[in-house]
Amino acid sequence: MRPRKPCYTNIIGTITNTIVRSKKKPTPNIINRFEALARRITLRTILILVALEGALGIIFAILVGVIYTQISDDTSAVITATPPPPITNTQVDATRMDTPQPTPPPTSDPALITYDTSGVYAFPVANDPAQYVWTHYHWDDTNAIDIEARFDLTRPEFDQVTSALLVAITNGIAVNYSGSIGGQGYMLHGDDGNDYYYAHMSEQWVADGARVTVGQVLGRIGNTGNTAQFIEPHLHLSIGPRDTLWESQPSINAAEWMQATFNLSWEERPAATPNDTSPGGWPVQHPALEIVTTFDQAEAKGLPQPALEFGFTDSPPATTLDVIATLSGVVNVIRWTDDYDTRIQINNNGTLSTVVISGVTEWLVKDGDLVEQGQMIGRWNPAERATLHYMMYVNSAIVDPTPTLDAN
Repeated sequence: MRPRKPCYTNIIGTITNTIVRSKKKPTPNIINRFEALARRITLRTILILVALEGALGIIFAILVGVIYTQISDDTSAVITATPPPPITNTQVDATRMDTPQPTPPPTSDPALITYDTSGVYAFPVANDPAQYVWTHYHWDDTNAIDIEARFDLTRPEFDQVTSALLVAITNGIAVNYSGSIGGQGYMLHGDDGNDYYYAHMSEQWVADGARVTVGQVLGRIGNTGNTAQFIEPHLHLSIGPRDTLWESQPSINAAEWMQATFNLSWEERPAATPNDTSPGGWPVQHPALEIVTTFDQAEAKGLPQPALEFGFTDSPPATTLDVIATLSGVVNVIRWTDDYDTRIQINNNGTLSTVVISGVTEWLVKDGDLVEQGQMIGRWNPAERATLHYMMYVNSAIVDPTPTLDAN
């Protein structure tokens, strides 16, 4: 509804009638004066109302302009907003990831690639297979294998073997398959109908979904992933029929497939059944040895694997010290890691206990050895490495080893 405009004639009439109704009848001169006064008042009122209407119009126009500008700015902000960053491989587990950014891969020496007699398949590492070992079954009793550097290598040989190139086992499509558990990797959809899963790679050079040929370089051996980052670089390999490895354990035994395809045998390790013992005692014995970092202090630092640190507050002894097994069990030696140097791990499945002694200078045991509690397993030179790390797991959880030090 349109607003009613003021009727200026009615205003004049109202004033005149009021004068006429007064008890004292006004003379015509008085009436004329009042009518003139009313007209002057009405004129002023008209001018004031026109001025107010103009001011309100200006204010209204300003408000409309401000609102329009704000809406325009907001719309522009929405249109030009930067999309959220893509999910990284630390946020998901075993999930198909964004396409890796391929870089020009180094040229592999064809002489380093081992093919089967038909030329259809290639050993996945572009290096002499004799430099590597794997077991019949994975450590978790599945059909996967970990292709690792053999035990008797020098440090330069070890560095070369654990940084070798990885190649396509057969013709197929390489799908990027990276996650926080398996680290960087590919699912190779082979033309033979099988899938080949490569895990823990340090570098990837093939774009997601790219067609690859047998022996083509895919990347490099590594130790990416939440747990693999603390162990030696190696290739985790799983084999299974098409699309079965996404959700299930491999149904094809990779060690047996290697033997049938390349005539390469796995390493047999004797079945070891240690005595059911719990961890106890100090891994190194010396009257001046102290705990220089407590478990609580290590936890406060936010370390992913908190441990005790042993060392000397005064000058360390000039000789090497014996490293003692604090648990009966099966040995796994992890050589020359970036964070902890060489580590000796002892597992006892009977008590679900594991101890890890890191920073040893020399090791006297090898993978698969059965050791007894109190047995000498290595040496530590505190003049070369100031501290020795000691970590303990019970039921797969890291615990404080301090209460066990004086157990035996």
